Amino acid sequence: MSTKRHAAIKAVLQQHLPNARLSAFDGSARLNADLAIDSIMLLQLIVHLELEHGLNLPEETLLTQELETVDDLARLLVANDHKEPSL
Repeated sequence: MSTKRHAAIKAVLQQHLPNARLSAFDGSARLNADLAIDSIMLLQLIVHLELEHGLNLPEETLLTQELETVDDLARLLVANDHKEPSL
């Protein structure tokens, strides 16, 4: 379970979302039921993962994929390796 993406998720939860139940954190932990992450907290988590760790969750992925557990989130995150287009 311990991947860089899992570590990034846990780090963001520890730093920015102290109300999450981190004692239940592992790959199979359900974001809402086990970690007490509501929809607003999930959006905050996604934003911090992108800004601080260069990981993002494409919008189409949010709309079409199951996102229930930490493993689901880690699997769907993609590295933000593309460079910004120059103007």
